[in-house]
Amino acid sequence: MKVVGVTGPDFMPHLIDIDEPTVPPDGVVVDVMAASVNDFDRAAVHGRYPNLTNPLLLGCDFVGRVAAVGADVDYINVGMFVAGVAATQSLEHPGTFSERVAVRADSIAPVPDGVDPVQAAGVGLAGITAMSAVDALGAADLGNLLIYGPVSGAGGFALQLAKARGAVVAVVTPRAEAELARELGADVVIPEDGNPILAIQKARYGLDGQVDTALHVAGDPALVAGVVRPGGKFTSVTGAATKVARSDIEYRPTVVAPSGHKLADLLFKVASRRLRSRVRRVVAFDEVTDAVDLFTTDTCGRTVLVCK
Repeated sequence: MKVVGVTGPDFMPHLIDIDEPTVPPDGVVVDVMAASVNDFDRAAVHGRYPNLTNPLLLGCDFVGRVAAVGADVDYINVGMFVAGVAATQSLEHPGTFSERVAVRADSIAPVPDGVDPVQAAGVGLAGITAMSAVDALGAADLGNLLIYGPVSGAGGFALQLAKARGAVVAVVTPRAEAELARELGADVVIPEDGNPILAIQKARYGLDGQVDTALHVAGDPALVAGVVRPGGKFTSVTGAATKVARSDIEYRPTVVAPSGHKLADLLFKVASRRLRSRVRRVVAFDEVTDAVDLFTTDTCGRTVLVCK
């Protein structure tokens, strides 16, 4: 079976032959149709995991058809159209830029009618990360929320989820994604052009001087936390709490784990047009080794690898 992976010293993505996955008792095997590019994959291609003794397999989420079901699973049938997220806490994760993948049954969700594979693949890990971040801040009490970083992935999903919860949202994002932030419903959009201190102060001014909650996606987490009012809440999708030295705000970690329940909720929102899954680029599986630039930062949408 073919998968996409990297090895040192060049970390260029290439096709690797591995054994076919076997179905675990509590899991399923899925024929992969599409998968999206995430920060994990970009980090691997850019050599941020330098001490590899084995190839590092790329891909953290997927969409496809169930090919086999474990003996302990009685609520999933062969042939179901599903999406899922593989665990990324370990460098030994299965990799979903592949022909087939084996995962736990509780990490997948049915794809609703009307949602095509590319749309569904655009949600995946980024959507679950966004939902986890919004939940960490307290989805019912977000108040004036500042999001700092790109909105092409987790930041954009968090923006939409927060607006649906009644938050007033200011976004500081790269200029190339400013229009996308407006399209996704941001109340205040500040393009960040190399002066993050000025940009974040403009965002606070746009929120009438009060930031109740803040979500760090990229950049300096201490700068983002620095504008939160005393008693406010801060989270980071990068786990950057150690760089935030304020005792008068509450740091709430964003804990991201595969969740079929959360993914089902997100896909339902996509199907009902309450959540936009913006895909910028689609690349065929057999072209991945010639398209290294797909592992650069997304601009105005996600990048999806179509496997079948």
